[in-house]
Amino acid sequence: MIQTIKQFLTENEQAMFDLLEKVININSWTANKPGVDAVANVFLRAVKEMGFTTRIDSQPVSGDHVVAANAARLNTGGGALLIGHMDTVFPPDMGFDTYRKDGGTIYGPGVIDMKSGIVTAIFAARALQAAGLDDIPLGFVFNSDEETGSPNSRVLITEEARKSDFCFVMESSGPGGEIITGRKGRIVFDVTATGQAAHAGHCPVPRPSAIVALAHKITAMEKLNGYDDGTTLNSGVIEGGVGPNTVAAHATARVETRFTSPAHRAHVWAAINDIVNSTEVDGTACNVEIVIERPPMMETEANLGLYSVVEASARELGMDVRPNFRGGGSDANIISEIGIPVLDGLGPFGGKLHTVDEYMFADSMMHSALLTAVSIINGHKKYQ
Repeated sequence: MIQTIKQFLTENEQAMFDLLEKVININSWTANKPGVDAVANVFLRAVKEMGFTTRIDSQPVSGDHVVAANAARLNTGGGALLIGHMDTVFPPDMGFDTYRKDGGTIYGPGVIDMKSGIVTAIFAARALQAAGLDDIPLGFVFNSDEETGSPNSRVLITEEARKSDFCFVMESSGPGGEIITGRKGRIVFDVTATGQAAHAGHCPVPRPSAIVALAHKITAMEKLNGYDDGTTLNSGVIEGGVGPNTVAAHATARVETRFTSPAHRAHVWAAINDIVNSTEVDGTACNVEIVIERPPMMETEANLGLYSVVEASARELGMDVRPNFRGGGSDANIISEIGIPVLDGLGPFGGKLHTVDEYMFADSMMHSALLTAVSIINGHKKYQ
């Protein structure tokens, strides 16, 4: 059976590259709904050709999501759910919009984050079909808004995950075969300061400046970076004021904090609120509002149990894997919170994500597809 899967993937490696090239050459920046929808249609056709029942989860503003299931999943439920996002961080006018293969390396927007992961998932499923394993329940969710925190696909992902025995998120693996067993949680929030507008040349000091008030908050919040427990905080965007001759009546900072556990989340969020609610500049006030939040993906017993399945599958194939905890978040965080066994990092290996040098090692796609396929088989045996 494994030999049949290997043979299928070897014979279809070029087809994997062809599908990847097709979707790489379509811009699918999160805010580019027509582009994301075009990628969704390519993947929709690919899974329809496999005999999967498919549907489009239409969205009015962001890109549409793709949901698919084979007959076994529709009849019995359970089995595996494979998840990947179709959107990227690259706007159409950025100029980074072309698939390029140079020797053993492939470059392009989303090549590793994470269009190659979706291609890998599709061909892993096709390999299972080639091996006559249509009786394993299998589903897909390809969403369009992961790069902005999955605000419109979160409910869909959890609904489909609840129908499953286990889930694989097809983000990229690590250079040493790292499979992601945990991730930090994240809160993106706005701190808004209000002051009193005045002519800078006539207003007495201390001035009721929103910018000065916000500066105090930022300085205090930066001290919350607790690298020993993994808590981080970063003030990424600041806006405010109308000119150098006017005392600012309004200023806003967009900030993020990341944390490794619910306890650390509670601690840092309480500290942030204490800082925001204090007053250092008379005549000013501040408030805080959450923009988007992802819970931490904890290294739970359920997730580690699923990792043992992948580890055993890797040994069976003569591959090396090891567990990895990452600071970045993904849709695995959402699934982990509801208690469904989930792992991330089943996709190919590459690097320089979110840059115009983003790349993937070409031979890692077939490697990942093989490991994914065998892990689905062994996961089905464990959970059925």
